Amino acid sequence: MFNRAKWFKFHSWVGFKLSILICFTLITGTIAVLSHELDWLTNSAMRVDGDTVKELNWSAIYQQAKTQQPDKHFLHVKAPIDPWFSAEVVYYENEDELHRLFFHPTSGEYLGDGRWYNWQRFFRMSHRHLMVPTKIGVTIVGALGFLMLISLLTSLVVYRKWWQGFFRMPRRGHRKVLWADMHRLTGVWSMWFVFIMSVTGIWYFVEVNGLRAVYPERAKAISEQAQQVKVMPTVEAFDKMLARTKQSYEELTIQIIQFPRKAGGSVVVQGQANAVLVRDRANAVSFDPITAELIMKNRGEDLSVHARISEAADPLHFGTFAGFPSKVVYFVFGVILSILAVSGTYIYGMRVAKVSKAEARPRRKIWSAAGSQMGWGKWFSYIAIAICMLIAFLLFNGIIIP
Repeated sequence: MFNRAKWFKFHSWVGFKLSILICFTLITGTIAVLSHELDWLTNSAMRVDGDTVKELNWSAIYQQAKTQQPDKHFLHVKAPIDPWFSAEVVYYENEDELHRLFFHPTSGEYLGDGRWYNWQRFFRMSHRHLMVPTKIGVTIVGALGFLMLISLLTSLVVYRKWWQGFFRMPRRGHRKVLWADMHRLTGVWSMWFVFIMSVTGIWYFVEVNGLRAVYPERAKAISEQAQQVKVMPTVEAFDKMLARTKQSYEELTIQIIQFPRKAGGSVVVQGQANAVLVRDRANAVSFDPITAELIMKNRGEDLSVHARISEAADPLHFGTFAGFPSKVVYFVFGVILSILAVSGTYIYGMRVAKVSKAEARPRRKIWSAAGSQMGWGKWFSYIAIAICMLIAFLLFNGIIIP
């Protein structure tokens, strides 16, 4: 049987070997929550005056995009994520390289362009799969969810009467006491957040390793030409699709319109409707890209239980379920969780460094002691992060194309 001291030792040890990688994942994930906003700040073409936006004019946006790039094949047209964002069109510069165009949501006025690999892509890809092939990267990052969940559960045993600690201020005595109290305070406030992050992380792990949910097959184009080559709809066909979407799926709020990625592909109108905690893809209406004939309609509420759980993972993990306010909450608690991880590593370092009270600047010794105790985990973390940064550099400078 474990006594409290052994549980404390186990809690301290869990995740410590990979604490550098855990901290990196938490920090990149925290910034990823508001990475769209970071792009908004750094690219003026993404910014609009919210007072000038009356309604989303999909037809005007599409027509202007066709005018700007008449010979390019589009990946999608996407609605603004908030009223102060512009609408986005992504097109293929060539068969592999993507580029962005931005338009006023109501007038369709062309506002400028942007590269595909932006801040949002960097932080999302770094956090989700460390820039390496998805199965490998998601497996590594998802496995950290197991360590976080174990840390959470053991903390409930180690921290007696934890429910009384929400307003227990840290004591300003010895540095070990201060850091331990800070660790407990941030930990108790972020328990709900740790639970969501760890469970969804574990879900991504099991998904990528064979337990992916089954979804309805993608609708195929029915016209002969669209079956042979990937086709962009004309403006007239596009308008017909919008009208037929409104007729056949009135409750659908369109968020994104996907275009065929290969021969035989359909145009898919996606968004949010009655089902809660689902990605836009759960609610969809598919059309033939030439005739604009309705081929298939999918509703989020008709998905299997397995698929609904899978759909809920992203909104819960990234905090997008209530728009900008929920993202701000997630960002704040992401910062808290990052502090929790760093402080836990520092506390472990203080335990093994055996710093005396008389030492004036013990931090370097504490971090050095913590690093020496990580062993293989330190080098695994360093190598994983270094590979992530190298691939990011090559991608963002166009040296390699995935």
